[in-house]
Amino acid sequence: MQLKDFGRGARIELSKMAKLLGMKFIGYNPNAQLVSLEIQGKGVTYPLEEFIRQYERVCTTT
Repeated sequence: MQLKDFGRGARIELSKMAKLLGMKFIGYNPNAQLVSLEIQGKGVTYPLEEFIRQYERVCTTT
């Protein structure tokens, strides 16, 4: 899945997804397809696909 950089709209959606997962959204790198998040005070970077899979897994079980 290749998510293009649609600017602020994409970042708002990724921020909402992160919040539902209990994380804080830091940023998105459209060239490398990476999402930067803060979890329990530590910064981590996930590949976009892995982040979306985690979101879908959590949201379909709730």
